[in-house]
Amino acid sequence: MLYGIDNNRNEIECARFVLDYLKRKGAQARITLNKGRINTFSVLNGKQDKLQMSNDRALNIQIYSRNRYGAFSTNRLEKNELEKFLDNAVYATSLVEEDDARTLPEEKLYYRGENPDLGQFDSSITAITAERKKEIAYEICSQMEGKSKYLVSAESEYNDYIDYQYIIDSQGFEADVIQSAFDVSAQCSVKENGDARYESYWFESSLHFKDLDYKECGKQALERGIEKFNPAKVKSGKYNMVVENCCASRMAAPVINSLSGALVQQRSSFLAESLGKKVFGKNVTFIDRPHRYGMAGSRYFDSDGVATKDLAFIENGVINNYFIDSYYSRKLKMDVTAESPSVPELICGEGTGTDIASVRDLVRFMNSGILVTGFNGGNYNGVTGDFSYGIEGFFFKGGEIIHPVREMNITGNVVSLWNNFTAAGKDPLKWAKWQIPSLAFENINFNGK
Repeated sequence: MLYGIDNNRNEIECARFVLDYLKRKGAQARITLNKGRINTFSVLNGKQDKLQMSNDRALNIQIYSRNRYGAFSTNRLEKNELEKFLDNAVYATSLVEEDDARTLPEEKLYYRGENPDLGQFDSSITAITAERKKEIAYEICSQMEGKSKYLVSAESEYNDYIDYQYIIDSQGFEADVIQSAFDVSAQCSVKENGDARYESYWFESSLHFKDLDYKECGKQALERGIEKFNPAKVKSGKYNMVVENCCASRMAAPVINSLSGALVQQRSSFLAESLGKKVFGKNVTFIDRPHRYGMAGSRYFDSDGVATKDLAFIENGVINNYFIDSYYSRKLKMDVTAESPSVPELICGEGTGTDIASVRDLVRFMNSGILVTGFNGGNYNGVTGDFSYGIEGFFFKGGEIIHPVREMNITGNVVSLWNNFTAAGKDPLKWAKWQIPSLAFENINFNGK
């Protein structure tokens, strides 16, 4: 089923024209039409600060000709201009060095289904008035203004967008996807009795307007800012660490990203020689579930048109799969698995109890340590797995928050970090592409005073 055939008929016809033209030139090709619409309303200290409405479209053209590959993009869709553009693109591609891995995927890998609905588009988006969007932005700002004597400034923002993609190639693949999203955010600056100021931020998102939880977005930002008052330095040492769900993906990203076929092939990943090996703790399992209904990252096919499927890429600490697309499949002489993760989920193994649901449960479970609620920059070496991240958060003892911490960072290696993984909550953010819940680790190096 082609979702956008009516609203995008002219652009789709242009994409088909481009494909036919390149085929007549003796080239294979993949044409991707991207169209988007974005609306933004922002409020600063009770006054409208920014209004932005934009529509974008582009044809992304990938040419495969005589083991040569070229990638081009244009937003000029008049046919007379396209012909000249394509002639130049074909010529430019002929100048590229040969690479026999540069071909379209094997046809048997394509998704050939009917695109059952994944619950990613809210058709009501076009009926939401500009006035209503503006009201939401003002309402979020009002949740902060006048609510605390410590407030210095308050900013809020409402965004919505529609993203449409249509893909066609010279081997007969044709499909499209459409997705909507609604985001709100609140940011504030607060000041205690001294000169110290603290910044705080909160964010909510949803694929469907009715599910957008903005009623306490500003309140959350303000409360999180005030909670930072009176921080204390903590001595350097090894502590238990709990990482809140809003930033827990920072811990998972080095693991997931290092499984990229490109990094493996280029030996730029600390996991490059790890396939089939137990690298992490036995309670560490990551599964990609690309067909989960109502998730932002769900998809039936990737940007090559290759069908997606559930993939346990790490199971009980063992590296089962890399993320390998058709190009790196040929380079590495490995089977195609997935171009990239769609909706990766962390599954925590047995032994951590079934009563752990939230970040507060993890704090009680770990008894003492440091709760990380945000990161402030840092460094990560993808070749070695070494990292150093600045953090903000709270010291806790006896399962209770004691005080905020300041001027601390965590250091270590990704392998040792995930071998010290202890427990996880059941609280991944429902709107996040990566379903990573709050996490708990033992014996993490914290550098403080």
